[in-house]
Amino acid sequence: MVSAKIKRFYVDDASCDERGMGMMLIVNLDNGQTIMLLLDSKADEPLFNDVLMNKCGKPQTDGKRIYWSNGASLSLRDMMKILQTKKK
Repeated sequence: MVSAKIKRFYVDDASCDERGMGMMLIVNLDNGQTIMLLLDSKADEPLFNDVLMNKCGKPQTDGKRIYWSNGASLSLRDMMKILQTKKK
């Protein structure tokens, strides 16, 4: 169980290609740790495809998850799963 909370985050899309691949999420936790992950593994999911194509505006956090206006959402548990996923 993840007990840390999201303190702040940054979406870095400066090096994305035309499909949105390369979008990085940098998440600072309230315990001082930082998570950096690429959202590439979510590209096949319709809600995240819109996120990668910058169609959903700026995401927000409630401390437990990061979410976008279209309903796409990532909890800390989801982020840990992405970190453990092998690149395709």
